Amino acid sequence: MPAPRRDAVQAPAAAKPADLRFAELGSFLAARRAEVTPEQVGLPGGGSRRLSGLRREEVAMLAGIGASWYAWIEQGRAKNVSPEILAAIAGVLRLDEAQCLYVMRLAGYTAPRRPRAGVEDDDPLGAGIVDDFLPGPAYFLDRYWDITAANIAAERLLGVEGGHSNYLETLFLDQGARSRFPLWERDAADAVARFRTQSGEFLGDPRLASLVGRLRERSPFFADLWDQHRISDGSGITQVVRHPGLGQVSLNQVCLDLSCRPGRQLILLRPHSGGDAERIGHWIREVSPAFSVSAVPA
Repeated sequence: MPAPRRDAVQAPAAAKPADLRFAELGSFLAARRAEVTPEQVGLPGGGSRRLSGLRREEVAMLAGIGASWYAWIEQGRAKNVSPEILAAIAGVLRLDEAQCLYVMRLAGYTAPRRPRAGVEDDDPLGAGIVDDFLPGPAYFLDRYWDITAANIAAERLLGVEGGHSNYLETLFLDQGARSRFPLWERDAADAVARFRTQSGEFLGDPRLASLVGRLRERSPFFADLWDQHRISDGSGITQVVRHPGLGQVSLNQVCLDLSCRPGRQLILLRPHSGGDAERIGHWIREVSPAFSVSAVPA
């Protein structure tokens, strides 16, 4: 058997997670810079400007750092940016609290969460937890946004199935999603922003990269949202859902991160009113007579 040639073409080495984080940090700052106008930070606008947002050198000047150093940060080449410099840049770019936390996490200034020993993803308590939230929909997501457990309200109303569905694929690739969610574009944008916020902890995960690549290829709208580099913690969203057997209901969304399981989330959709809760409970009893539903406290 001949020995392998020394000059054979080698596969490119996979990027290190730290390099991916700094690249994402630069892309995120560039996207936010494009959204801040000179007038918002006390600079003259108009004239011969080709861009509506700030120039790199303007951000650098206002943050009190060198223009070349800021350019390196946006290019992902600066690996030792201090928290003070990041805070100054965040102030210039008018970042909110969630965005500031995201920037600090990408720069390595928040400790990574560690899973608690002995806790498995197939924890049977998951099904009991989501069922306890009935009649409100509730479900668990893992880091890939696979739905690991869901109660009957989530399965029937949202068109998902615990253990067999991916929330993002259902939202962007299922033809029925647009009719199920009257505010589909808003809900889709919120989902992508939440997913990007969470995925910043797992850059370099090949399965995560494969999911993003597949969604970008099959959904131009997902690709456009992903390229906007927006983040969100999912708070303050009222999700509107329409079902032919129930009509339209409003649900207040709560997203809970589980510190013992990095990447795992519990999503609770609390009926917006007592009337919505009563309608959902009555409907579930009709479609699944064997299922007992207790009212969620108002």
